Amino acid sequence: MWYRVELLVRTNADDETLREIEMLANTYAIIETVHVARSPDGESRVTARLDAPSAESALGTVLTVVDQVSGEAGLINASSLRGVVLERDERGGGGL
Repeated sequence: MWYRVELLVRTNADDETLREIEMLANTYAIIETVHVARSPDGESRVTARLDAPSAESALGTVLTVVDQVSGEAGLINASSLRGVVLERDERGGGGL
C-alpha cells in the first residue's frame, strides 16, 4: 500500500543542508520520493512517498531514513519534530 508521510520539523539547518538531506534521502531504494523544503513559517517540511505494509511501517521508515541522513542537523529528535501527517496514497507508484 502506498503512503504519503509529511513531517514538520524545527531546525536551524540552512537551505543547502536541507537540499543535501533531500538528495541523500532520495538515494534510499525503500522510499520512492522525498522532498525537503522550508515552509512559510520558517520550519522545514519533509514529504515522502513510499510503499509499505502498514502506516506504522511507513512512518518508521521515513523517520529512520531522515534521521540517518540528517546527521548533525538532527531533523528527527524530540525537540525538532513538530508534527506528522500520514495518508494513504491511492495513486500507486510515481511522484509526490
